[in-house]
Amino acid sequence: MKNLNSLKRRAVLAILPFIFVGCSTVGSIEKESKRIPFFGTMEVQRFVLPNGLKLLVLEDSSSPTFAYQTWFRVGSRDEDVNYTGLAHLFEHLMFKGTKNLPEGQLDRLLEQAGAEGENAFTSRDYTAYVQELPKDKLDLIAKLESDRMVNLLVNDQSFATEREVVQNERRMRNENSPDGLMYQEIFGLSFQKHSYRWPVIGYQEDLARMSSKEPREFYQNFYAPNHATVVVVGDVKASEVLRTVVKYYGDLKARKLPEKIIPQEPEQVSPRHKTLRLNTQVQKLMVAYPVPAVTHEDIPVLEVMRTVLTGGKSARLSKALVETGIMTSIDTYDLDDKDPSILVFIGNLQRGKKATQAEAIMLSEIEKFKRAPISQSELERAKNSLQAQFYDGLSTPGEKANFLGHYETVSDSFRTGVELFSKIGAITATQIQAAAKKYLNPNSRSVVMGVQK
Repeated sequence: MKNLNSLKRRAVLAILPFIFVGCSTVGSIEKESKRIPFFGTMEVQRFVLPNGLKLLVLEDSSSPTFAYQTWFRVGSRDEDVNYTGLAHLFEHLMFKGTKNLPEGQLDRLLEQAGAEGENAFTSRDYTAYVQELPKDKLDLIAKLESDRMVNLLVNDQSFATEREVVQNERRMRNENSPDGLMYQEIFGLSFQKHSYRWPVIGYQEDLARMSSKEPREFYQNFYAPNHATVVVVGDVKASEVLRTVVKYYGDLKARKLPEKIIPQEPEQVSPRHKTLRLNTQVQKLMVAYPVPAVTHEDIPVLEVMRTVLTGGKSARLSKALVETGIMTSIDTYDLDDKDPSILVFIGNLQRGKKATQAEAIMLSEIEKFKRAPISQSELERAKNSLQAQFYDGLSTPGEKANFLGHYETVSDSFRTGVELFSKIGAITATQIQAAAKKYLNPNSRSVVMGVQK
């Protein structure tokens, strides 16, 4: 993520050259568009421009603002093994100058326009650029975002500056953070072939060997209209958004995307363990199990299963590990990766307790969990918790846009996310028991323990 305070500079509005695409093109795109159900009475209009750019629009007049997000289908999974961290480094470079806007102008113009929440983030599967603006600033943000999609300048100076920023970020989040280092190592231990094995922020030695050449090639390969989705949610009219997006993006050229084969991860048949000596007052534990991609039919069941195990004080593992004074916390991460990934259990031990003891208790509880279906009260509590979290996470235009952009990018349709959560209510205790037997195999687990130096 970028530091906004460091980019506030004096700027003058620049005039950006674009070619307007005629109304006949807009009309043909609109004719081919689809209205797709979201939640309740909400509908999303999906448009596809001739150059391959996807546009999702959700009209929401609850606030006189709109969220504008651009999601590129590229993340750390798409990197070369010798240049890990390139996708995240390039995210930083996207806030530098373009052929039309000197460095610092983008942030100054958005600040003057009243933009809020301007940010960006990179994951294993995507890179997204987000902001929220007053309802009359649609033309401005479309102009700015379409400009940096194709006109970014990556020179030696900007590259060197941002690489140092990323190196410092890596030191803070990974080398000097026990949790960050363990999270990096649990993926490195769980994956032997697939590109999920390296951290999104990359390795220090890979960042050090880069020059400005690699980001320029990365930009040419992955930043193109046919590799992006623009999501607009808020007090807008879909027809106006389409006209504006066609005006500024319609003349951008599609690019042939590089062919990249992501190695398939072989089946894990025996447990893997790694112990890290860390600057920590208590021991830490991470246990990971292989799980399928976000589009798999078992994901709704696994979401309920993990909530039964770790979702709150009454959860199975919370009772076995936290209430008994072994751990101070136990939790799991979301299951939302494009490719088969891992379900990670993460927890901190009480002072004086050992990670080996916690792992043994966890394995024992999981085996009990497999032997008999959970109670109806446990099942309903987990479902209610998941559904409450979900709806709480869709309260603002930005949150709705994030949901749409995420699932549209990792699965080619935001309906994947909608259907995932709509299926939760029908999950049974028998399905959860079957999923536990199928996925929580002790022979396929990877374990990282953090102990004091």
